[in-house]
Amino acid sequence: MSMMKNAVDSIGIGMEDYHNDDPRRALSAIRNFYAGILLLFKCKLQELSPPDSQEALLKRSIVPVIDPATGHATWIGAGSATVDVRDIKDRLKSLGVDGIEWKRLEDLQKIRNNIEHYFSKDPADQMKEAIANALHLIKQFCEPHLGKEPIEILGQECWELLLDVASFYEGELTECRKNLESVTWPYSEVRDAIEYMRCPNCGSQLVKVIEPEEILSAIIFICGSCNLDSSYEGVIIPAISESLAGANYVSVKDGGDMILETCPDCGEETFLVAQGECAACFSELE
Repeated sequence: MSMMKNAVDSIGIGMEDYHNDDPRRALSAIRNFYAGILLLFKCKLQELSPPDSQEALLKRSIVPVIDPATGHATWIGAGSATVDVRDIKDRLKSLGVDGIEWKRLEDLQKIRNNIEHYFSKDPADQMKEAIANALHLIKQFCEPHLGKEPIEILGQECWELLLDVASFYEGELTECRKNLESVTWPYSEVRDAIEYMRCPNCGSQLVKVIEPEEILSAIIFICGSCNLDSSYEGVIIPAISESLAGANYVSVKDGGDMILETCPDCGEETFLVAQGECAACFSELE
């Protein structure tokens, strides 16, 4: 069985799991979507692997050997273990595969990990987010890098089902984002973290503010998935930490100052160094 057929089968089975009424199939659905996307990426690595290299770009271990025909060193794949998600991303990037929103793959991986290791109050909604991320990755990857439209690869029925679910979820997400953008956030760093804001109860992105004009510390978020309320701090603390983690690391690595530090008052990793204030508890340095 070819790797491409495995990828198509995984995504197709994921859609079957999604439409099954048994809530236990949610984990199977998300696993299958994630596996299917990784297999599509691996198809490209397989295609780009040099002839007689034992599919080197697919293998986790690559070893040098002497080519008996030329006497020169060459690289071949060793063992049966294939590349993990980080290697897939790094190798595709270095091979010029661009236009991929890798954060969507990271989000899909997080959903898979969360639903595997933690209790989810609404796995069906997690599946909608997983499908939306999978659809965008498929659209960005198939035609430019595999030379075929998604509908050609997945078939009309599967592709249209993906479109229907993803379109519904994206509509809900757009409404939530508009609501969050209507809030007068105190710092640009908080506004820039909108896409990282999630419900702390179920992990859904479908969160919005009940009263956008409310004083910030009194803001209450409500989740469109589990319908539970969350405090300002409950949503902002993980969002801003995740949003600025990469920039913080790069700034320090390049010899610059920390962008985000631990607040001396509340103890959270939300103190904005440039502002001299905490994005969570609003305390200032004296």
